[in-house]
Amino acid sequence: MENAEQLIRDAGQRPTPSRIAVLNVLAGAQHALTHPEILQALGSEASFDRVTLYRVLDWLLEHGLAHAIMGHDRARRFQHTQKNTLHQHAHFKCTSCGKVFCLEGVHARLPAQIPEHFTVDSIELNIKGCCADCQRAQA
Repeated sequence: MENAEQLIRDAGQRPTPSRIAVLNVLAGAQHALTHPEILQALGSEASFDRVTLYRVLDWLLEHGLAHAIMGHDRARRFQHTQKNTLHQHAHFKCTSCGKVFCLEGVHARLPAQIPEHFTVDSIELNIKGCCADCQRAQA
């Protein structure tokens, strides 16, 4: 995993303590996190309020350092975007625990015919089922 400060610098931006802290949380997460989960993961390190966290998350999205995934509960979840990748992969949503995982190796395919004058920025493919942890818990 690359250093969050360096990732921000590589994006041509200024690494602030808030940006570094949030990006470190996202980069270290095993699954996409909601706003409250990010605040909890920051713990005492979070010297900023909820609004500041929303601003940092929006900034990370804008600069391609994170991407958002809409959960089945309509809560956005955030995950670190790997360097030099487009957000065109599938997401696995566990219907038991609600966690959302990026499936980097599963790519959505662009339809053969896109209407003229349309450009595609991202593709979403959502797969729903039961994650390994929930399957073990149910056994």
